[in-house]
Order: sequence, then C-alpha cells, then structure tokens
Amino acid sequence: MRRAASASVAAVALAAVAGCGGSAPNGQRSLDAFLSGTQGRSWAKRFPHRPGSLPCTALDRTLQQRVAATCSTDVALRDTGVIVTFTQSWSHGNRARTWFVFLHRDGTVESVTREGTPG
Repeated sequence: MRRAASASVAAVALAAVAGCGGSAPNGQRSLDAFLSGTQGRSWAKRFPHRPGSLPCTALDRTLQQRVAATCSTDVALRDTGVIVTFTQSWSHGNRARTWFVFLHRDGTVESVTREGTPG
C-alpha cells in the first residue's frame, strides 16, 4: 500500500517536472529578449535571468533601510504569451513585492502589474 502511494506521488512529480521542462525554452527565450531590452534592464540588474532565486537587498520603507532579501524569477507560458513573475521577499517571507510581467512571445511587454508591500 505504502509503495503504491509512493509510486503515484513520484509519477505525479515526474509529470509536473516534465511538463515544466518542455515549455521552459519558449518562455526562456521571451524572458531573455525582455531582459536584454530597454524595459527589462532594471529587472535584469536585480533578478535571476532564469527561473530561481538569488540573495539581494530590498528597501524596507517601514525601517527606512535596505535589508537582506531574496529575489526570484518564475516563468509560465499561456496561450497568448508568457507571464514572468519577479518577487522580492524579506523579513523571513513576511514582506514581499511581486511584479507580474505579461510578455508577448517575442519578449515585448503587454502589461505589468504589481502587488505586495509598497515601496
């Protein structure tokens, strides 16, 4: 019984990874084009150029100082383009800012929305 449950969990995890890996190159090309362009340069200085996270700093307006943070990038494909999510989190994840950058497949910006802590 336990073996069957482990096998099914492993199969679901493998399918999820396989699905992500198959779509990553198209999204990565769009992200690369965006980060190399004029609108993406400010993000390129702070966030990883591939899905993942890196240490960084954030301006915490409550403390009026820069604090240690984590900057992460995520890429998701959609029918009409790519959604790139840039997140800056600090205070053990209790505070965060997230930008959702909606891109066309060529890396041009469709729209940008922001959520989270002001600043």
